[in-house]
Amino acid sequence: MNIINKKTAQQIVDTVKDVCGHNINFINENGMIIASTDLTRIGTFHEGGKQVIKTGIPLEVYEDNSLSGTQKGVNIPVAHNGILTAVIGISGEPDEVRSYAYLAEKITRLLIRE
Repeated sequence: MNIINKKTAQQIVDTVKDVCGHNINFINENGMIIASTDLTRIGTFHEGGKQVIKTGIPLEVYEDNSLSGTQKGVNIPVAHNGILTAVIGISGEPDEVRSYAYLAEKITRLLIRE
């Protein structure tokens, strides 16, 4: 269920990075990174993102590669009409990036509603 297209997802991650200075990933319902401020990660699998889609529970990662394709950071589910459709992930120390992850999630929900 692609509610946000790749172009819009890229605009979201680029905008949030401008504010927080950390790399941002937009992960689809299959766990694939469809937009990122780290272009080498686009098209790669993010096991943490897939886990968040399955559980609906935010995931904080404290060690790079503790799950396949993950870096330290925070991963937040994005829901639309009660259905989890994407995950926003922000790389960095979880205590430093958590608020930015929630901001990115709120921005994404607003765009979905439009």
